[in-house]
Amino acid sequence: MKAKLLLLYFLVSIFFVSATYAQKGLPSLGNIEKADLLLTDCSFDKGADALKLIDWGKLYYERGTVGVSTFKTVYEKRVRTKLLKQNGLSYANVTIPFYSHNNDEKIVKIEAYTYNLDANGKISKTEVSKSSIYNKKINNYYSELIIAFPEAKVGSVVEYKYKMERETMGHIKDWYFQDKIPTQYSEYEINIPQVFRFNIQSSVIDSIDVKEDLVKENLSMDEGVYQTQILKKKFVMRNLLGIRNEPYMAATKDYLQRIEFQLSKMDYGDGDVRDIRVRWEDVITDLYKDEDFGKQLETVMPEAENLTTQAKKITNKKERLAFVFNYIKNNVSWNNEESIYAYKGIAKTWKINTGNTADINLLLVKLLNDVGLNAQPILFSTRDNGLVNTYYPFINQLNIVMAYILIDDKVFILNATDKYSPYTLIPEKIVNTQGFIAQKPNGKWINATDYSTKYKIQTVLSGTIDNDGVLKGECIVNASGHARTQRLRSWINDKNDFKQKYFALPSSNISIENFIVNNTDSTNLPLEQKVNYTYTLNKSGDYKYFTTNFFTGLDKNPFIQEDRFTDIDFGILQDYLIYGNFTLASGFVFDELPKNLSLVMPDNSIVFNRYCSVEDNTLNIKITVEFKKTFYPPAIYQEFKEFYKKMFEGLNEQIVIKKK
Repeated sequence: MKAKLLLLYFLVSIFFVSATYAQKGLPSLGNIEKADLLLTDCSFDKGADALKLIDWGKLYYERGTVGVSTFKTVYEKRVRTKLLKQNGLSYANVTIPFYSHNNDEKIVKIEAYTYNLDANGKISKTEVSKSSIYNKKINNYYSELIIAFPEAKVGSVVEYKYKMERETMGHIKDWYFQDKIPTQYSEYEINIPQVFRFNIQSSVIDSIDVKEDLVKENLSMDEGVYQTQILKKKFVMRNLLGIRNEPYMAATKDYLQRIEFQLSKMDYGDGDVRDIRVRWEDVITDLYKDEDFGKQLETVMPEAENLTTQAKKITNKKERLAFVFNYIKNNVSWNNEESIYAYKGIAKTWKINTGNTADINLLLVKLLNDVGLNAQPILFSTRDNGLVNTYYPFINQLNIVMAYILIDDKVFILNATDKYSPYTLIPEKIVNTQGFIAQKPNGKWINATDYSTKYKIQTVLSGTIDNDGVLKGECIVNASGHARTQRLRSWINDKNDFKQKYFALPSSNISIENFIVNNTDSTNLPLEQKVNYTYTLNKSGDYKYFTTNFFTGLDKNPFIQEDRFTDIDFGILQDYLIYGNFTLASGFVFDELPKNLSLVMPDNSIVFNRYCSVEDNTLNIKITVEFKKTFYPPAIYQEFKEFYKKMFEGLNEQIVIKKK
């Protein structure tokens, strides 16, 4: 787990013990007690939108399809959920992804029910019709099972169960005990023939019950009936808090308590036990054999000859890189699908000018190599996809491929699906994470670190306060580095939303006009945002007062909750610089000014400075905020929260003027 949760988390979960199913067993599918329908809140996680009453799974082996595989795994899953609030109704729309390519994974025997209380207080059970259960194809490899519960409402209980068969021997589904909503009872049982030996990685901090038996059973195989020992292992956890979104948290799944499995050994009998753990070099070998990955880089691209011919004429390697990158970025559209596999293929992507991240970025890798630049595919798990465990070589941990190239000791990591980021900037979604360079024969892990390019905002405020106490002026905001990329993307996508997001009025006393954005096409210049504003000052008798903290990007403190269970992960270093210049009309003088102020986090990771001076009835103010770290664990949240509180008090401190 990325970071251990606070001790409070553990204490809460063990003090609230709900009615356990251990003594009387789980209620059967389709059977429900009235008490579950009368439930209005979760006893151990107050205020939850929904509650998983039952989360049950079982995995076992059966004979595989003749001619396809010797064994297949069968995974059964059952979930019963209480809908407590309006926001919890989303749990009445279930989406289950599965690997549908060549029918390798298929879902069978689906049942689903909705439970309600009728007008007489009696239990009403409605079976979900077949028309509300259907498969949706995502691409050539993946599909989704959709289950919609049309009778669901606040107070309902919804339940579904399905069986998933997979033509495989070496894969056991991982199990997540925890979810975004609280879970009352979670159970997972695995039944593994001892011809297979799995390593089990446990990321659990709460109490867990584990029962294990070794029994003899018969398995049917192509050669006949095979008797083997079966390891039966059952894991049970109860009363697990939901992991709710907190500001600047990383991927939710990094914090979920879970168990994960890796096939490590095969027992061929008579003491012949072999280590068959997959290594990253095995992953590389498989990738380069794959039609949708390595074989794509062998594609001949005569259609791109005009581009490559022009690029080869550019002698400067960085300029040649920029030429190819900008062409792909500006002419091939992303279909919003992230993948490490080029499902359309780079030749078709070139022809139709659209594709997923792998289609586009493997095309980029191919063309960069065609023009004499040594580019390699590099695989990442994006920040919202979660952390990678580099000790476990599972390709499905990674969800995106980009291009990696080294020129004159300068690393370039390129994502041509992002039209707003220059080639010099490591993409925001993976910066300061780890990437796996898919380079034969073994591959290599690197840190995609960049502390030189920051999220940088410079705000310049100027204005004059007239004798009526109205401040009129201009604000210029310059966004550089990752801030430029973020804001440019937002501006191009939805200009009205951009204004609301970055220039939302902190007070009804402020109005804006003449909104202009400059330098949208100049990647080497900050994104300049200019606005004229009118600010009617607050008043009390002969005194008027105002704050200079508007349009700065630091208008609201996001860290006000009492406790925090997850890490704070900004991802990118940040710098803020605020200049203010305010002149008073002759009828006013400054009465009270904020004092010069310096604040420093105990570990020196954030520094806040404020300087104020008055000359000829003009106030000059300068505020700087510098972040030297991107990551803060929950163990130091209290001191972090206290620093933020003082910092925002310093940002928002009132400037008081009075009549002469």
